[in-house]
Amino acid sequence: MVKNMKKYLKNFKIEYLLYLFIIIAPILDASSYIFKTAFPDSNITPTLIIRPIIPLILLVYIFIKDKSKRLPLIISSIIYILYGIIHLIITNSLITPISIGNVLGEAKYIINYTYMIYILFIYIYFINEKNIKYLKKSMIISLLIYLLIIYFSIISGTSASTYLEGTGFRSYFVSGNSLCTSLLILTTILLTDIKNNKILNGILYLLTGIFLIFLVGTRTGLLGFILISLFYGLLLMFTSKKVSKRNILVGVSTLAITILLIFVFGSETISRRLELRAKSEEVIDINTGKPGHTTGDISNFVYKINNNTLEEGYMSIPQEKAFLSTYKYCNDKKIKATSRRVQELIYNLYLVKYQHNAIYILFGNSFLSNYGEMTLEMETPAILINFGILGFILYIVPFIYVFIISLKYSLKKKIVNNYFYLFTSLMVFALSFLAGYVFFSGTCVLLLSCLLSMTYRKD
Repeated sequence: MVKNMKKYLKNFKIEYLLYLFIIIAPILDASSYIFKTAFPDSNITPTLIIRPIIPLILLVYIFIKDKSKRLPLIISSIIYILYGIIHLIITNSLITPISIGNVLGEAKYIINYTYMIYILFIYIYFINEKNIKYLKKSMIISLLIYLLIIYFSIISGTSASTYLEGTGFRSYFVSGNSLCTSLLILTTILLTDIKNNKILNGILYLLTGIFLIFLVGTRTGLLGFILISLFYGLLLMFTSKKVSKRNILVGVSTLAITILLIFVFGSETISRRLELRAKSEEVIDINTGKPGHTTGDISNFVYKINNNTLEEGYMSIPQEKAFLSTYKYCNDKKIKATSRRVQELIYNLYLVKYQHNAIYILFGNSFLSNYGEMTLEMETPAILINFGILGFILYIVPFIYVFIISLKYSLKKKIVNNYFYLFTSLMVFALSFLAGYVFFSGTCVLLLSCLLSMTYRKD
């Protein structure tokens, strides 16, 4: 046994940690949710300690082995730390009784967004410097583990519902949207590898599709899976020298059968849309006594502000003005009361206007200093508004830069798989804007980094 251990250690390569990190990602996510459910008052989970270990080992390896990367790593660390300190000082000054969180909670976002940049750097570095030949396999294994966890939770009746009302299944994962985004990225990899093991990969594709279309209950899952499948089919059709009529017939038939099944057996996503439509008509505006165009909490705050019954210091003056303007705008434009993300965006834009502070515009006006319903779930604008222009440059621009370089290279070299990876990457950016819970998910960022790293080459 000792000899075997020495043999394995001798043959071990540092890049194996890249594969291991991808494979254990769904296990870490599920374990984190289970632990938080069992110990809701705990601020620290075992996975919070375990997750950074592999990235730290890889960063230390790069720092020691590659002298050319030492200075950039030191300088970037100083920049991210300085930005974080200034942002947290601003957060501390803006916290009021209405705030959903505190400085410690805000620090978690700063740490997580900084972490994702280094994940992107690590995967780009190793994929460009070493022969990372098992990356696809590790991602397909990760998909298999996801599906095992998901279907076990559904069959055993232990799956959490996607929404508070009980609609949909999200297994043992914190967010239905982040889970769907991860599965869509993995489905992209699966489709480009499907010929290598048609039976197993076909089964995985089918099980993923059933979950995303019928069970999870999010538009991310339903529309995302259909879009990815359609794009891949069209990509093959337009790039293949010879297109089989049989394959076209199979593709069109599969799409038609899927749509038919959705209408015959229903979908948790459609159930959720109908549920929201009904709830929208149930929201009564306390100020008018009629069906409202904002959430009930917004109309209550407006009522208290107008009647001077709001507790003194409960919220800042700019926040009061933002609530009043949001209420007026939503009523003028007849916004649906259940359109939370629209109301969040309107409120946050008005808040920037009334704060009228250049420092906040640069470093952000704090994500968690807002009321719970008005925290901006649309992640990309949230990073721009709540973490400022500098935060957007530090956290989002690196991903955009890699995407642009990858697109230029892929178009020049005409690499078909890269077109597919970049399409899915673009979809992930769109999901972070529309739905959120992408860049704050360690696994989503990890898988997105893999996609972009596989296409990134400086020609």
